[in-house]
Amino acid sequence: MLLLATGESKKRGFSAGVPVRDWLVIALGYLGAHEFGLWALAYIPFPMQVVCKSCKAVPVMFGEKLFDSEKKHTRQKEMSVLLMTAGVCAFTLLSGSKKKSAEFELTPTLVMGLGLVLAALVCDGIYGPYQNKICNKHKPSQFHLMLNMNFYELLLAVVICVFDGEFVHGLEFIQKYPEILPNMLYFMTTMGLGNIFIFTLQSNYGALTVTMTTTIRKLISVIVSVLLFGHSIGTMQWVAVVAVFGSSEISKLVCKLLGIGQEDAAKKAKAL
Repeated sequence: MLLLATGESKKRGFSAGVPVRDWLVIALGYLGAHEFGLWALAYIPFPMQVVCKSCKAVPVMFGEKLFDSEKKHTRQKEMSVLLMTAGVCAFTLLSGSKKKSAEFELTPTLVMGLGLVLAALVCDGIYGPYQNKICNKHKPSQFHLMLNMNFYELLLAVVICVFDGEFVHGLEFIQKYPEILPNMLYFMTTMGLGNIFIFTLQSNYGALTVTMTTTIRKLISVIVSVLLFGHSIGTMQWVAVVAVFGSSEISKLVCKLLGIGQEDAAKKAKAL
């Protein structure tokens, strides 16, 4: 509807001249990131899965370099990403949840779970950076990105659901509990509106910026939830929060103190 309203569909069609195979790559990557991540929960505890997925920015950063040979990240940017990732992991690990040590013993089940999370992270490092490649080459609008990725992901998801029987189970659940339909409509509407902003961010600033933004958003959601329900946040967790939200300035200060990146800055100044 937005493509029609903005006239983008008339100018460039619904695919914006992007080959179907390229849309399938990002659709498969996006679907794989979610499927492998959820599948991993059958083998490892949820906190461990969250900690692993919090490292998403790292494979995305490598993915940008892989799919765009001209893409360069400054040392300050790399340090900022690592600091933010470490902060989110520390916040989760210091949550105070008391798990039995047996859950974290290196067992075949744990290895399987970690392998699935690794596969999810690999998919994260593909679909976002590959969208960068599409944007750089074909210049599609954010609405083209949103429509095509979700359309091809839907096709793939329907095939999987039909194959494993989940499609029928889903219909049976809706028939049994029709009262969920208004909630589903509410979820789809808000999800769609939220995705407009995400894909606009992707189209204009790239995958790494999207990943860092959504990671911080998740942390904010956790903090707000904790405070709303009257839970406490430990001192070290607050330190982790400061590390996340101040990762850019902290990394900038560290690089300045260590003299990292000064040569690159001097070359740029000389070129100008």
